[in-house]
Amino acid sequence: MGLSVIYSAIPPNSNLYLRLQREKALNTLVSFIFSDGFGIFHFFEIAPEDIEEILENIVDVYPEVFKSKLDIEMIVAELQSELKLTRQTAPGIDYRTAMLEKSSEAIKQRLVQELSRKQVANAEDVVQKLLFGDRTFAPDLLSPEEETLGLISRELVREGASIFRQIDPKTLFAENEDWYFEQLEELKQLYLDADEHNEVILVGLS
Repeated sequence: MGLSVIYSAIPPNSNLYLRLQREKALNTLVSFIFSDGFGIFHFFEIAPEDIEEILENIVDVYPEVFKSKLDIEMIVAELQSELKLTRQTAPGIDYRTAMLEKSSEAIKQRLVQELSRKQVANAEDVVQKLLFGDRTFAPDLLSPEEETLGLISRELVREGASIFRQIDPKTLFAENEDWYFEQLEELKQLYLDADEHNEVILVGLS
């Protein structure tokens, strides 16, 4: 079935993005909650008791970053403030998301076949980057063993949007494979929307 892959667009000129690039605690928090919250912008919509349990877990996993419950509460408040500001400056950012729910391997295979048919050079490498990103997000903040997010750069968003404009996801799957078609269609739309708004895309695995 493959991994579940979660995508969330973010404006690269936003204060949130810039802080995530340079602040260890904020970056660690977002990387940890990304898959639980369907990206950055929906984490605080899940059940309060689930939020509390996840925040307790992060303190246990990263005691060197969050030394107390007060530490995590302060960073959470800062994140909420930055999310609010980003929503104001980038209307609709909440909905520029996508998810491949245990379908990434099947979708990767069909995309490689389609790009190969279109004689795209290095089709497998291109699709790997389209699905999982072409960079690691803020690698300087992280130790090798830490969870981190992938990044679909501005250049890859532009290239991916150009590729997806030439692909009709429905034609890649049989009539009984709506599960895959609908998820690929969602990813295609995210690339087109992120390109239109000059955004990059964060990628998380679960």
